[in-house]
Amino acid sequence: MGSCAVARVGWWVVAGLAWLAAARARTLCPARCACDDALRLASCAGAGLEIVPIQLNPEATHINLTHNSIDNLLYTFAFYTQIAVLDISYNKIQDLGSKNFENNMEMTQLNVSHNALRRLEKDTFLGLKRLLDLNLSDNEISNIHTQTFKDLSVLERLDLSNNKLVSFDAETFEPLSALKILSLKNNAILDIPSANLFYVIQLEYLDMSENLVQQVPKNGLQYLKSLRHLDLNSNIISSIDSLAFHNLPLLRHLDLSDNNMTAVPTSSLSKLSNLSHLYLSGNFFQNVTALSFQSLFHLKHLHLSRLYELERIDSRAFVDNINLQKIWMNENVKVREIPPRLFHGNPKLTHIYIKNNALDTLEAAHFPIDKLQELQISGNPFVCNCSLLWLWKLGRECEANNNKVENGTALKIDYELVKCAAPERLRNVMFVQAPESEFGCSSGWVVVAVVVLTVSIVISVVGGVLYFLGPLKKCKGDKSKQVMTSVMLKSDVSKLGNGLVYSTRREQEAKREVDRYLMIGSTVSNNFHSLSPPWHVDKSPYSQEEPEEHVYQQFAYETIPAHRAPEKPHIVYV
Repeated sequence: MGSCAVARVGWWVVAGLAWLAAARARTLCPARCACDDALRLASCAGAGLEIVPIQLNPEATHINLTHNSIDNLLYTFAFYTQIAVLDISYNKIQDLGSKNFENNMEMTQLNVSHNALRRLEKDTFLGLKRLLDLNLSDNEISNIHTQTFKDLSVLERLDLSNNKLVSFDAETFEPLSALKILSLKNNAILDIPSANLFYVIQLEYLDMSENLVQQVPKNGLQYLKSLRHLDLNSNIISSIDSLAFHNLPLLRHLDLSDNNMTAVPTSSLSKLSNLSHLYLSGNFFQNVTALSFQSLFHLKHLHLSRLYELERIDSRAFVDNINLQKIWMNENVKVREIPPRLFHGNPKLTHIYIKNNALDTLEAAHFPIDKLQELQISGNPFVCNCSLLWLWKLGRECEANNNKVENGTALKIDYELVKCAAPERLRNVMFVQAPESEFGCSSGWVVVAVVVLTVSIVISVVGGVLYFLGPLKKCKGDKSKQVMTSVMLKSDVSKLGNGLVYSTRREQEAKREVDRYLMIGSTVSNNFHSLSPPWHVDKSPYSQEEPEEHVYQQFAYETIPAHRAPEKPHIVYV
């Protein structure tokens, strides 16, 4: 028998004697450990151990060995067959070996985080057929054997975050058919492991943040119909296929912040009809266009902070988000204004965070004040003038009423951090400490401008009317004169209806008188201007010379019979 075999037999003898001793004296507990035989608990956390103690209660179900200096697990847990929860985190373990947990078939939770593991062997977890939770985070794992997880068919939670993984063999996750939570955060993964995600169809939570993923392809996540939470933040994603999320009907939480996207992936996001939390901060959007979040009717929380290239937000950007409750738009250093009525399509909005932007003013029409519970606006270079008077009054009112508004809802505004940036006399003055007189704007120039504009409009209207009516009247007068002249020359009084109109009772008589006058026309002077109307009295020597009558008026006057009292003709202009 070799020396190794002898050493192994000797170790088993020692272990057996220790187990017998522990079985006879249940109260035996190593120094600086705490044991409870009734609850079958043993804790040696921070006990300065370098090896796993073998004198613990062999029937213990919970063993805590965290924060020690243990670097080897070989042949240490074989006789703790009842153990259900084992925590050996924060040690110096470099290798879990092979078949070290073969006899721990009752184990449901294993925590080996914060150690120095570099690889996982084929039979590392052999025998752990009831394991539900496996934490391997914060190690240096760069290689996982294809068969490492072969016995973990009921595993629900696997944490591989903060390691050095780059990729996986195609069938590494095949045994993990019951997996619900998978964290691959902070590795060096280059692509979404679509081939492996094909096997974890019950996955509900996937964290691939802080990796090196460049794009989300069409079929990258197509089999995860139960997925509810997806973290892809802090990668280098620049493009997302329009169908990348089309088969994720239950997704509620999506984090795409701190990537390299230059535009909101509206087409991709619109497939997520049940999305409630969306994180897009830290990208390179220049504009948030109309309907950027189209069809996201169940969206409740939206993060659009740290968009350092963002300059413009369309007033219709959030019109589809009728259930939006909270929105973060902090540290968008190029955003100088908020478009009018930006939030008027969001009746449930209660929290707005717009700190550290480039806003110099705010309008009351921007916000649903009656529903708002919290408004953070500090860090903006506000110009303290009449445009902010509403906000100043609101601040004073909130302070006076202990931040209580009429509907009883507490309205919180970070007034204590808001300062004026202009005018110069108010620079760095606390917003609510500025006197109300500083928030008044002179209206004199406004009144003058309104008066001048009104007078200009009136003059323009009157001038226009006169301009168009003058030629029209002249045209009608000329037409009347032409008609009368034609009557006199052609002896056709039937045309007088267009110019000079007699009453209907004298029409025939007047016609006869005209005919009589024409018969004796040779005895009358041809100078019609010398004829005077019969009602004219003799001019005195001192009277002014009467202006000459128009020819058609004189002609008409001469036709009036002598026995009738003279009266002026009835003239109608048409």
